[in-house]
Amino acid sequence: MGNQHTYGSSFLLAAVAAALALLGLSGCGGGGDAASRKTRIQRQTVDQLTVALEAPELPPLLTEQPITITLTDASGAPVDGAEVWIGMRMPTMQMRPNEPDAVAAGNGRYRANVLYTMAGTWSLEVHATVRGREYIATFLTPTAVKRET
Repeated sequence: MGNQHTYGSSFLLAAVAAALALLGLSGCGGGGDAASRKTRIQRQTVDQLTVALEAPELPPLLTEQPITITLTDASGAPVDGAEVWIGMRMPTMQMRPNEPDAVAAGNGRYRANVLYTMAGTWSLEVHATVRGREYIATFLTPTAVKRET
């Protein structure tokens, strides 16, 4: 009986070690994780306010992604004190938009986390209210085909 108990314990220990090893490997993310961290910057000028959106180049699905919005005036000076939020929509789908708020980060920068729930091209509308006037800049962002694991 002692051998059965030892065999069972060894088997259990090996199974746990294998599971931990697989978990460790899945956390590495391979090349996909590094690719999801590449960003691109898109700019649009709306009535002399330049809105720059820095977002993941090809964001994965179902994982919150940080984005940075930078606002500058006609002379290139940062615009602080704005209220900024993002309207996330899929132009090809009839679904309720996701609308995260952005938090001021100083020097004309505002940060938010966005979540892409479906594969495809998303429309990100950046809404910035500066001194009572609303500006809207629209950017198209494609997602990764499937969730990165």
